[in-house]
Amino acid sequence: MTIEEILDEMENALLDAARLPLTNKRIVEEDDWARLLDDLREALPNEIMEANRIVKERQRILEDAQNQAQNIIDQAKGYIAKLTDENIITQQAQEQANEIVVQARKMAKDLQSDAVAYAGDVFNQLESSLEKSLEIVRLGHANLEQAKKNE
Repeated sequence: MTIEEILDEMENALLDAARLPLTNKRIVEEDDWARLLDDLREALPNEIMEANRIVKERQRILEDAQNQAQNIIDQAKGYIAKLTDENIITQQAQEQANEIVVQARKMAKDLQSDAVAYAGDVFNQLESSLEKSLEIVRLGHANLEQAKKNE
């Protein structure tokens, strides 16, 4: 069960709980609530593992981008070395090689920027989900404590 599903079930359990007359308090089933908390505890490590997977994927993308950029730079250097024998061709080769290097660096920078933005978006979503989960857990715990006090 995903965290979202658990949170939805917790919300439904809270909304379906009986109200105490003349208060904004509700009575929730302790067993149901405990089960949902256990499910949430089980799901959280999966979310964390997913975040770690995303970080590793981001690192792999960055390394690939750097390798591609280095390959392009190496090709450009080889191209420059090959064409340095002739004066006019040498100038053209240097201009083209410099353009290739600039394009390679821009491409690597763009890939890195995209990977960082993607990872940031995923972390923001994960953080939001975890914050919502924690808030619901705290609310449920507070309601449970209040119900204990009212007994």
